[in-house]
Amino acid sequence: MLRHLAAFCYHAIYRLHHKLCLRPGAPLKNARLVVVGSYRTGGAGKTPFCSWLAESLSARGKRVAILCHKVAFDEAAMLRENFSKDPNVEVFATRNRYRLAHKIDSTGNFDFVLCDDGFEDSRLTGATTFALLWEDVPTRTRDLWPLGNARSLAKDHPGKSSFIEVRCGSANPDIRFVIDKVSNKADNVFCAAQNGWTDHRNGKINVFCGLGAPERFCTDLQEHGLPVTDKFFFKDHDRRFAPKLLRSAQKHRDETFVISEKDAARLRDRAGNPLPFPDNLYIARQKTDISETFAHTVMNELLNS
Repeated sequence: MLRHLAAFCYHAIYRLHHKLCLRPGAPLKNARLVVVGSYRTGGAGKTPFCSWLAESLSARGKRVAILCHKVAFDEAAMLRENFSKDPNVEVFATRNRYRLAHKIDSTGNFDFVLCDDGFEDSRLTGATTFALLWEDVPTRTRDLWPLGNARSLAKDHPGKSSFIEVRCGSANPDIRFVIDKVSNKADNVFCAAQNGWTDHRNGKINVFCGLGAPERFCTDLQEHGLPVTDKFFFKDHDRRFAPKLLRSAQKHRDETFVISEKDAARLRDRAGNPLPFPDNLYIARQKTDISETFAHTVMNELLNS
C-alpha cells in the first residue's frame, strides 16, 4: 500500500516537474537529433545501442556527437574509448542535453546529435526516438518505481515526431546483447577451451557488476559458458566500485574477477588516468547483434527520411 502511494506521488511530481521545468523546446536547425531511451530505470542497453548507431552512421561518412549525462561518467568514458580512433564521432558529457545539443548544432560540425538517454527530457523536440523495450509498455501506476522498474508511462510521451519501439526481450528481438569473449586488458581470452572453460586459478570466479540489470549480466556470462561462483552488485555509476574491486582483486590473487566493459571504464582516477589493472581481472566484452531487417529500418529512417 505504501509503495503504491509512493509510486502515485512519484508520478505526480514527475508530471509537475515536466510541466514547469521541461516544456518542449525548439528543434535543432542543422543536425538530426536522435534520442535513445527506455521506460526502464536502467539496464536497457541504451549505451551499446548508441555505440552501434554512431558506428553505423560514421561508416557512412556522417559526423556524430554523442551526448551523455555527467552522472553517467562511466558510459562517457567507455564511449570515448570505443571511438578514440574515429574522427567522425565525438563524445560529450553534460548536465543539460538540451542546451548542449543546441550549442553543438550551432557550430554546423555534426550531421547527428545522438543522446544516450534523454528519453525523459521533453525539451528535446523534433527527435527520432528509439525506446528499448524489455517488457510491455508501462501503462499503470504499479509499473512505476518503486513498485515497478519504469521511470514513466506511455501517456507521458505524447506527440513524439518519430517514435520507434525496439524489441529487446521478446522471442524475436530487434537487438540482442551477448557476451562475445572474456579477456584481460591485453585482450587475451580467459582460458577458453574448445569444450568449455578451464580454471587456471582456484576455480573461484567473482563477478563484480555495477550495471542497471546485474542479474542479466550474470545470466549472459553463464550462457557464454562461464561458471560464476560469487556475485557482487553495486549501484549504477557507483564511484565506490573501482576501489572495492581493486582491493578485492589484489587481496585474492588466486581468484578470478570478471567485470563488464562499462565497469572497466570506471578504473580511472579523478584525473582520468588508468588505475592498475590486476592480472586476475577480466572484462566480459559484449557484442550488439542487430537483426538485418531492423538495421535496414533504422538506417532508412535516419538517412532517407
